[in-house]
Amino acid sequence: MAMPKTTPPILLVVSLLVLVACGGGGAAGGDVASGQKIFSGTTPIARGNAPACITCHAVEPGQQRGSGQNLSNIGYRAGITVPGQSAEEYIRTSIVDPDAYLAGGYQEGIMYRGYGRDLTRQQIADLVAYLLTLKSGQDN
Repeated sequence: MAMPKTTPPILLVVSLLVLVACGGGGAAGGDVASGQKIFSGTTPIARGNAPACITCHAVEPGQQRGSGQNLSNIGYRAGITVPGQSAEEYIRTSIVDPDAYLAGGYQEGIMYRGYGRDLTRQQIADLVAYLLTLKSGQDN
């Protein structure tokens, strides 16, 4: 009787390590820690010529900052805002085309429109990965 071939355990471990390293631990290859640094302004956008996200958006429930919506629950809210669209797609679109979806009470043209130009694809992926972690359960 022939024995089935099995993958050596070390090969499985190496394969998993490669997958984790390539994925950065976040959405679509985004790195959560890098995204948090971009959001907070620790990593400047466009060499400091574009506003950091935290200038206008709070990430703590119940707090307000600047003219932007509180994002403490965006990781959950983004997935249910546009039917048939994932939270990742919604957040990515909101970054590169900020007037595509206007949250209640917000007007067109308030959010800086240059992020799609000023951020690299990786930086956008990092921001998306970070924002997807924000799931406070409170929409304010």
